[in-house]
Amino acid sequence: MRTTSCTLLIVLASCRHQPPPPRAVTPVAPVVPLPGAVTPAEQPLAAHHGPAMLAHVGNWPDPVAIVDGVPVAKKALVSDLQAAVEGGVLADDVDEVTGMRAAATALEARIDALIVEKAVGKDAVKAQPALDAELAREIGQAGGRENWLSILKKRGVSEEARRRTLTTAAQLHVLVEAQTPFTASDAELRERYAEQARSLVVPAAVQVLEVAEPLALTPTAAQLADAQARVAQAVAAGKWSTPPQGWQTPRALGTVRWAAVAGLQPGQTTAVLRTPFGLHQLKVVAQRAEHKLTFAEAKPELAAYLQRLKWVRLDTIALAKLRAEAKVQRFSPFDKPPGGLPLAGAVTMAEFEEEED
Repeated sequence: MRTTSCTLLIVLASCRHQPPPPRAVTPVAPVVPLPGAVTPAEQPLAAHHGPAMLAHVGNWPDPVAIVDGVPVAKKALVSDLQAAVEGGVLADDVDEVTGMRAAATALEARIDALIVEKAVGKDAVKAQPALDAELAREIGQAGGRENWLSILKKRGVSEEARRRTLTTAAQLHVLVEAQTPFTASDAELRERYAEQARSLVVPAAVQVLEVAEPLALTPTAAQLADAQARVAQAVAAGKWSTPPQGWQTPRALGTVRWAAVAGLQPGQTTAVLRTPFGLHQLKVVAQRAEHKLTFAEAKPELAAYLQRLKWVRLDTIALAKLRAEAKVQRFSPFDKPPGGLPLAGAVTMAEFEEEED
């Protein structure tokens, strides 16, 4: 199920499709020009020394918007587009209409973040546990932080942008919960437990310490022997280079290292292993077998799942109200973001789905 939060991730998916004919651009409702600011029509196209994608915002003013007195710098918008180009989600030579649509939606994501941040105010601290939990869930599902960052890059999203999106969502949840506190009966949770039996299996995993030495792709015998000696010295001295970083599944640890630790008891070490990344030696700190969560163990996770389902609908309504009440000045040449969603006023799931279809 989609949400209607205008994030860069949504628009980048839509940008893969053939864009509609350019709309007639009408001026945004009268705004007070910034001191010394030049309107888009008056400003010449800025010199461009990067991907063609970024040339499409070259004549946008700086800042590109002001949200309740807080400016949105053009360089912040450009960083979002650069991440999309580097991730291959947007072509380097993307056409102007598609590029401008991507830029407009990236801008709206930043505007939404500022609107929600102001609305939650001093209660923003209440969103931190939800943000931490969602980050941990994503990183865990990805098999570790490095894999998570790699996935983001492939999606054309920077770490900063993803954290901002999750922060906005968590803060919206705080606002929604203040108005309509979440409740779930045991009967609802047991029904969900039965439906999601397969997804409630906890995979086998280990916690390990590691000593690693990089190797050239085709090391000489002398280089290999030298690396092996350094690994042995580090292990003998107890200089493990990597502390335990939570439970690591076979996917996160890799085939070679997982096979080596299988069956070892806490405190035991593997032999020296060789992978495409170099030489490794692991020490098992803890291990767990695959098992299914009991209802009592799964209850918090099931409640959180039902709560997220509720948030999908209520967050959309809450964000639409906040956008309608916020004082936003946009200095971009677009009066609407990609997909035809209005920049102010109610945003409904029906409108979003209709445009996506």
